[in-house]
Amino acid sequence: MRALFKHPLAAHVIGWVALTLLSFAQPPGRVAADTKFNLTENPAAFLAGATRAWTDQFTLGQIQNQAYGYLFPQGPFFLLPLPDWILQRLWWALLLCIAYSGTLFLARRMGIPGVVPALLYALSPRILTTLTAISSEAWPVALVPWTLVPLVGRRPQVAPALVAVALMGAVNAAATIAACVPAFVLLLWRRKWPQAALFLLGCLLVSAWWLGPLLVLGRYSPPFTEFIESAFVTTHWLNPAEILRGTTSWAPFVDTERSGGFLLVSEPVFVLATMAVAALGLAGLARGNMPWRGYLVLLFALGFLLLGSAHYLPSLFDGPLAPFRNLHKFDPLVRLPLVLGVGWAVARLRPPGLIVVSLVILIAVAPAWSLRLLPSGTWTQVSQDWVAAGQWLDEHAAGTRTVVIPPASFARQTWGWPRDEPIQAVTSAPFAVRDAVPLVDPEAIRGLDGQMEALDADALRSIGVGAVLVRRDLASGATATWPGEPTASFGDIDIYMLDSQRGMMITSDEPVRVNGGGEVLPLLWERYGYFPAQLVDSVAQIVTDTPAAAARNYGTLDSPVSAHLASPEEGSDVHNRLPDYPSAGTRVGVSMEGGTASASSSAADATVFGGADPSRSLTAAFDGRKDTAWWPAPGDDGWIASTVEGGSVTVTATDSTVVRVHSGGSTREVSLVAGQPRTFSVPGDTVRIELTEPVGIAELDTGVTRIVEVPGTADTYFFQRLLPRTDVLQRRFTTAEAAEWELSAPATIDGADYSGRVFLEAGAHEVVTDAEALTITRTRVPTAAWDGFGGVVGASASEQLILTTRGFNDGLRATVGGVPVAPERIDAGMQAFRVPPGVSGQFEMSFAGDAPYRWGLLLGAVVSLLTVAGCLWVRWRRISRFDPARPSTPVSPLAAALCVGLLPGLFAAALAWVARRFTLIPSWVLSSGAAGFMGLWLARAPWPAENYAGSSVLVQFAGCLAVAALAFPDE
Repeated sequence: MRALFKHPLAAHVIGWVALTLLSFAQPPGRVAADTKFNLTENPAAFLAGATRAWTDQFTLGQIQNQAYGYLFPQGPFFLLPLPDWILQRLWWALLLCIAYSGTLFLARRMGIPGVVPALLYALSPRILTTLTAISSEAWPVALVPWTLVPLVGRRPQVAPALVAVALMGAVNAAATIAACVPAFVLLLWRRKWPQAALFLLGCLLVSAWWLGPLLVLGRYSPPFTEFIESAFVTTHWLNPAEILRGTTSWAPFVDTERSGGFLLVSEPVFVLATMAVAALGLAGLARGNMPWRGYLVLLFALGFLLLGSAHYLPSLFDGPLAPFRNLHKFDPLVRLPLVLGVGWAVARLRPPGLIVVSLVILIAVAPAWSLRLLPSGTWTQVSQDWVAAGQWLDEHAAGTRTVVIPPASFARQTWGWPRDEPIQAVTSAPFAVRDAVPLVDPEAIRGLDGQMEALDADALRSIGVGAVLVRRDLASGATATWPGEPTASFGDIDIYMLDSQRGMMITSDEPVRVNGGGEVLPLLWERYGYFPAQLVDSVAQIVTDTPAAAARNYGTLDSPVSAHLASPEEGSDVHNRLPDYPSAGTRVGVSMEGGTASASSSAADATVFGGADPSRSLTAAFDGRKDTAWWPAPGDDGWIASTVEGGSVTVTATDSTVVRVHSGGSTREVSLVAGQPRTFSVPGDTVRIELTEPVGIAELDTGVTRIVEVPGTADTYFFQRLLPRTDVLQRRFTTAEAAEWELSAPATIDGADYSGRVFLEAGAHEVVTDAEALTITRTRVPTAAWDGFGGVVGASASEQLILTTRGFNDGLRATVGGVPVAPERIDAGMQAFRVPPGVSGQFEMSFAGDAPYRWGLLLGAVVSLLTVAGCLWVRWRRISRFDPARPSTPVSPLAAALCVGLLPGLFAAALAWVARRFTLIPSWVLSSGAAGFMGLWLARAPWPAENYAGSSVLVQFAGCLAVAALAFPDE
């Protein structure tokens, strides 16, 4: 058998057959939501749409996010006339086989025998985690070895390496860039400066077809990187143990959907096996006689440094380096040297050791051969209800926009989890849906939140909705209703056509100035009918209590917004640079007087499991009301603290309990009776109440008060409790002059109960109501007239405003009768154009980025094809074996250990030097032994255990020791 694998071709053929069978063995007939739903359901239409930068079909109209990347090579592959599940298996098999053969070629060119490195790389944790869930990220990883093979010969050949780069595509530009780093580092390490410069230039040329569209995307795309995973999340699990064993992707740590990846991060047996593989790789790299050791150790140290130190620089990766914050894309820098190290170590093992190592490797890749690679939510066919509904919309609703309710962060249906909304692949009709992060203006996202709350025909006019699709097949069981009988029904889907077609509008009136967030406008329209509005932060006609100064959990739509906050520090559980979607309105926060207050957490925090409950906020303990209470977040023992005025405090709890009171350096226990205030003296000027069991603190009277204060004054006040929703509406507002006001619902103002009309003096007032919404008005609510717009503008003596019902984008341009008209934001982040007096004619709209996008694709494709053709035309020399000079003691591992571990890294580096200088402990024992310890320590408490061991100082120290020991190779 060993002789068979030594044959130049046989090892490749056997590996390809085995990996293809492995791919097809994953439950046959099942389709997975791999990368993009459209690839399997409607690839031709999707690829045709990817040739344009702007699409009016998707939510409110939007620029397409890296859709061009699917034009090559992944997209065309799915045009083959084969069943969806077979196409997926073929694609996965191709990816695995390319990774396998590339590594096998590289290992043999480097003088490392056997097929073990190739198998370990093809079935590495990085690939097993992403293969069936987001293979577009795994594809560049598979091609990394192919960029190195032509560069390890005596005379490096850049042309073949560039062909491999050209094949990487651009579904994820950051992943493609990361995959080019090992080759560039190799040329620098070999001091081949001209070839390194040529490689950089060549990478730009073969990537020219997607670099132009990428620049257009960067210029005109909304700042969506602010609202997806933060650097805190992407780097949180990048400790030395996870880095070495390859579980660098954050996705399996936060969701079990990627079955194979979740097994690798959570099961002790896989922790031990993958760490054993890493230990074996370190043992190989520690041997001074390993071929290409200098380069491999440098690459490994660079990868370890990059991955392990990123959590020290969150502002950098949430700022200018945001596209690279998913650092797991750089995993090949660590993985490739380690698997080659395994190959070198295995080649020196005797048969008993080979048997043990083989068993370990089999366990490490068990998610593959145990057929657990498919993600959750696979399907055999797309719901025919959706297919029929899509065809009906094409026939009856092509001229209007369809809104899909209820909203969902990701499309997880009862028949399957396509992730992307099914409507986008089954119809060409325009639609709107509130998913995780719509690629539209942030204010428009807030507006969609308001639309989902109001679900009102007049409110939906602002976004051009003429049809409502109600689905009943969400796996979460979420439901929504629409009044009346549906126009058409298809099983779990009902479609309602609104009374009139909704489209563009025109007005000569000035929009109503509203101080508020986009989410409040649909509620205003629900009550008063649609009118054009302008969101402002001053000189408003209508003042609202939005946008809330709150923090948002962008990862969910299930109660994602915290209670109102008094300061940004109170929302520190959200680690995004922007704690909430920005808005034109004035932030409405908590006014805190009489001192300060804080808590360990609250059930009103944005990141609370199951969603925030703003009625249980810190403010509830200082609002003077016994029917509201602060509760800690579930799982938190909880404490609440405050400054003290007068030397005594009064505490009221929701349930009978015993609390520990800390003040002035002393601690005592105090018994509380449910609902009964307990007053006692405290020696210090601060007090901290520690809970001994989960209860609520209804009131903590220390002289501190907290209340939501609405800034500004106006003729109309509109209060509502959409974001965040609470049980009791309690606000402070200010009137500019004494006047009589009208209430839309009974309320308590300044302690007195009122209904109907109330006279208020000028100044601050406090209002409390349990009504769903409350308006306090002095005059008629202002509105602005509008008319439907068919596309032709008549001449007018005054300015006119065209409302396009599309989301605002800096790239949208328009002309009327050939005259350019000025763009303007209207309503909740929607696009409008202001027409000067006397201008008339046909209204035409375009996207400024579309021409550079298409020319970039076309001319870039020509440049890329010519470059690739040149690379293929240049004669490729036979790659000759080259044994590079071995540097004595590389310093890169020491630098990596010091930067990643800081103080533990310093101790680890010192210990490695002392052990090698004054003892007989071999470097491979030191390095692999430290890795083995990490495996044992992590296996006792892997994620998601409460005492997760990966973040411990011992693991950090052992990881740095394992790396630092590589600086002192064995003879």
